Formats: sequence, C-alpha cells, structure tokens
Amino acid sequence: MQGTSDIDYQSFEQDRELTRREKIAAALGGMTGTIHTQMISMFILFFYTDVMEINPAYVAGLLLICRIIGASLIPAFGIVVDKVTTPWGKYVPWYVILGVPIAILGWLTFTDFNFGPTGTLVYATVTYLIYSILVSIRAAPFHAVGPAITKRVDDRVSLGQYTYFAVMMAAIVTTIAQPAYKALGGGSDARGFSILMGLIGLFCIIASIFQVVTLKERYVVKPKKGDKRTPIKEMFKAVFTNKNAVVVYIYILAITLASGIRSAVMIHYFKYFFLNESLVVIFGVMSLIPTILGVMISGKLIKRFGIKRVILTCTAVNVTCTAAIMFIPATSGGVVTFFAALAIANLFMGFANPAQATMLPAAMDYTEWKTGININGFMGSFQGVMQSLAVAISGSVAAVSLSFIGYVPGAEQSSETIFGLKVLMGFLPAVIFLFTASVAWFDITEEKQNQIAKELAVRRKKKQSISE
Repeated sequence: MQGTSDIDYQSFEQDRELTRREKIAAALGGMTGTIHTQMISMFILFFYTDVMEINPAYVAGLLLICRIIGASLIPAFGIVVDKVTTPWGKYVPWYVILGVPIAILGWLTFTDFNFGPTGTLVYATVTYLIYSILVSIRAAPFHAVGPAITKRVDDRVSLGQYTYFAVMMAAIVTTIAQPAYKALGGGSDARGFSILMGLIGLFCIIASIFQVVTLKERYVVKPKKGDKRTPIKEMFKAVFTNKNAVVVYIYILAITLASGIRSAVMIHYFKYFFLNESLVVIFGVMSLIPTILGVMISGKLIKRFGIKRVILTCTAVNVTCTAAIMFIPATSGGVVTFFAALAIANLFMGFANPAQATMLPAAMDYTEWKTGININGFMGSFQGVMQSLAVAISGSVAAVSLSFIGYVPGAEQSSETIFGLKVLMGFLPAVIFLFTASVAWFDITEEKQNQIAKELAVRRKKKQSISE
C-alpha cells in the first residue's frame, strides 16, 4: 500500500456533487437491468412451459447452461472493459453498445414464431443463449460506472436511493406485466408477451442514449503509451484478497438466489395455493410501496446507525418474514397475513438497499488504494457473475422442483405439490437469506471511505501532472 506521509490533505477539494440529472441517468441502468432480469425470473419459465409448451426438464437445463455460459464470460469481458478506453469514455459508452442489442434480444426471446416443436426448441435455445449472455456481461461496465463518476459517500448513498427508486419503477413494469400481456394479446398470451417486450425494448434503447449523453467520467485516468498492463493473475489476487469484495459477492449471490426462486414460482404459488393468479399484481404493489418508504427514510438511518447495522437488521427481519410463509393458511386471512409479512420485509429491505449499493464501490476504491491498480470493470464483473449464477440456479431449482413436487400445468395440484410450493416460497429462500449476514465482516466504514477517497484524489492529480 502506498504510504500516506506525502498526502497533502489541505489541497484536497471536496468532489462536486452529482446533479439530479446525472443521478437519474445513472439510476436508469438499474431500472433497465432490473426489467430484463425480472422478466426472465418471473416469466421465462412460465412463457416456455405454458406458452411455447416446452418440456420443463429441457427448460431447466436451458436456463442453467445458458446462465453458466454467460457467467463464465463476465470476468473475461471485465478484463476487456478495463483494458479498453473508447474516445467517448471507458465505461459509460457500454450503456448503448450493450443496451440496444439487449433490448432487441429481449423482444425476440419473448416472441413465439410457431416454428414447430423442433424449430421452437432451436429458436428458444439460440435467442435465450444470446440474450442471457448479453444481460450477464453488462454487469462488468455498468457496475464500474459509479466509482468513475463520484467518490463522495453521501453521493453514493443518494445514488443508491435514486437507483432503488428506479428499480421500484422497474418492479411496477414487471408487476403489471401479467395484466399487460393479457390485455395487449387480446386473448393470445404469445402475442401479448411479444408486444410488451417490444415496448420495453424501445424504452430501454431511449434510456441508454440518455445515459451516454448525460454521464461524464471524472475519475478515470487515461493510460499512457508504454504503461504496463496488469497481469490477469494479479487482478484475481487483488479481488479475492479483498475480504470486503468477497463479502459483497456473497451478499449479492444470496439475496439474488433467494429472490429468484420466489419470483420463479410466485405465479404458481398464487394460482394454486390461494387460487388467485391476479394476486401477482397486489404482490408487486405491496413490494413497491413499503420499499419506497424504506428508501426515503434510509439516508437518515444509515447516517445514524451505519451501513453494517442497517443491513444486518434487514437480514433478521427478512429471514423471519420469509420463513413465516410456511405457517400461512390458504384463506382470506392468510392472504392478509402474507401481504403484511411481505410489507414488513420490504420496508426493511428499503432501509438496506441504498446502504448495500455503497459497498461494491467502496470495495473497488479499497482495492485501488491498497494495490495501486484500478480494476473496477473486473470487480464489477464478479457481481454480475454472482447475479447470473443466482438467476441460473434459481430458475433451474424452480423448474426441477416443480417436476419433483409433481406439478402439472393447468391441473388441480395435490397436497404434496402445494406443500412443495410453500417450501419454495418460504423455507428455502429464508435459509438462503441467512447468508446475507456475511455483511458482519464488511469493515470499510464511512470514515474510512472518505479517507480513501482523499488519498486516491491526490494520487490521481499527481499521476495526471506527471503525464502532462
């Protein structure tokens, strides 16, 4: 680690606060990404089995293999992102470079052209493979944008709030997706899904253009000719000897995996346990409103209690409320109890979300501060790996579990199948949520983040002055 004796703290000037327009632009990345991942998590299994009528076992294998392929490519793509600088920036231009094809492939994936049994399998395999790879590798540059545009802790908390408001807006889109594709399809679910994803794709393209036009990278030092490139072995060592980065990855894997399993079987749970498929809409609303309230209050809570304490409290509440699903009866009172527990869990999740959003940027800065190398794209790629693996595993676990518990599409389910749906919605996610308690080992405090930001600022100025 570089010494601090030569750091002139008096010459350090507080970074300019991000404008509201910049925060909205940066937050849109979370919104568009969430729309795509949630459409996959919530509807791809249903679309393939009930609309395209593909065998659930094949779907399970497809979801798992495609996501594993995508996840394996993310670190390699992260290396590319860290080594390449375009004339328009290092990370921001990828919003368009990847955003446009993702929008197009999303539409193709949820469009059934009726190619026949064999043709449908080939079409679904090819489109989902490309779509899932693009959605996966976007994590490398997208997660690296934050540290490139601000080093302020308060900005990162605020950006986390904006991002989760944007994510909640995405949740609205995916919440109303079920009645939307029904209405747009005019009796044809296949047509409805295609039109819906076409509209979503158009919005995502417009959003990506707005991001590139608005965001400016202020904390990326352009490499000089003759600069030595960091060996891949050192990049891996820098990441995985950073305890705080590992904690973030475990947290992301656990929360995405647990939420993914619930999302994948949610429509089945409401349809066959409460006998009301339209409860999916209420689920979205009861997820949205408490989370928004939590995010609005989160800044004050984080300032008073700290990042770690807020997240650990959220973990305890989330585990308890999720496990309680096992004891909820299939009655009108049970519906009320279910949504009450959901509201409490999401309120506390709202408290924790902006805090969680500051952890990976802090870990990225810590790596640069300790090792002297900037590998934000590479580090961001591993968050994408965790998310991709979680989506793949959750989708496959859900698909395999449906077969294991005897689920028959469109038929009345047995008591064993109903109990299995409760396990998939309650007990299993609760156990996985326990791993989010790994945040107890995250030790980059807010004060330490400010110190690191100051030292990095001075180093950056010295490097720029030398290059000039």
